[in-house]
Amino acid sequence: MIVGMLVSAAIAVFGLLVALGWIGHPIDAQLISNYGWSILTIGVALFVLFAFGRFNRTRKARASARSLGHSA
Repeated sequence: MIVGMLVSAAIAVFGLLVALGWIGHPIDAQLISNYGWSILTIGVALFVLFAFGRFNRTRKARASARSLGHSA
């Protein structure tokens, strides 16, 4: 999960740099920033997905630990 979060954060940063025009150049007069914004959106969405999965996993582990502690 941590690796997925780091990779998706790197994708989001790359997309932001492309969207701001710091990386890449227009090809055939196309706006590269549109591609950058879509890469940024994908990176953020993946980060949120991995973060939610990690949060959900830790929440379930805490809940099961509490239920085991109360039943003993």
